[in-house]
Amino acid sequence: MRISIRKIKAIIGMKFQTLLSNTSVMLGPILALGFVFAIKNIMPDLDVNKEGISFSTNAFVLSFGIIFNIAIAGISMRSSPLAEEKEKNTLRVLMTSSVNGLEYLIGTLLPPLFILILVNILMIPVSGSSFGEVQFGSYLLMTTVASLISLLIGYIIGILTKNQTQTSLYTMPITLLLTSVPAVKLFKEDLSEILDYTYTGVLTNFSNSIFSETGYQWNLTDISVLFGWFIICLVIFVYAYKKNGLDS
Repeated sequence: MRISIRKIKAIIGMKFQTLLSNTSVMLGPILALGFVFAIKNIMPDLDVNKEGISFSTNAFVLSFGIIFNIAIAGISMRSSPLAEEKEKNTLRVLMTSSVNGLEYLIGTLLPPLFILILVNILMIPVSGSSFGEVQFGSYLLMTTVASLISLLIGYIIGILTKNQTQTSLYTMPITLLLTSVPAVKLFKEDLSEILDYTYTGVLTNFSNSIFSETGYQWNLTDISVLFGWFIICLVIFVYAYKKNGLDS
């Protein structure tokens, strides 16, 4: 399948405009930054690591912010616009033109990914941390992969649902489960090991580790979880796309 850089650039430009003008979609990243700023200024600075309790305000605030941005905003950035395009038949018009599926996928994936990465970077100073403190290279790589996973989940929901109402019904419980991971891991230690196998659980562990004395160390479990989630989501997306297309 041939791809046209010119067509991809045109789709990227169009999607940037539609994303930035879509208040409901852009509310997610804005709220993520706003909540992190508010929580950081409300919660006292704590770093407790005794009697089996491990808690750091900086770690909790940062993990909450990136998970809110990646899970809620990331999934909504693809599921909601895709459902809207299907309802308005604008997607069908686009797909019956000379634009193929791969060009559409690349063109619609890059704008939300760029926004998610930008917000994840801004989350560092807003949370009161420094770029050196969070091991920026590892932070950027991990949050980018997690953002890609969320966007793929958004695509899957958008493909499998027929309208925006149905999309919202499917999106809400998924994002609720994913964003509750930091709190559940903190208060329900018996579920902590299970949640380590979710990609938001990996993000939570990363946030907790970077503020420890030893810092974060890449390990086979975290790499396998991130890679596994990405591959599984990609396979489901390809299957859903081949079975249903984008506008059915």
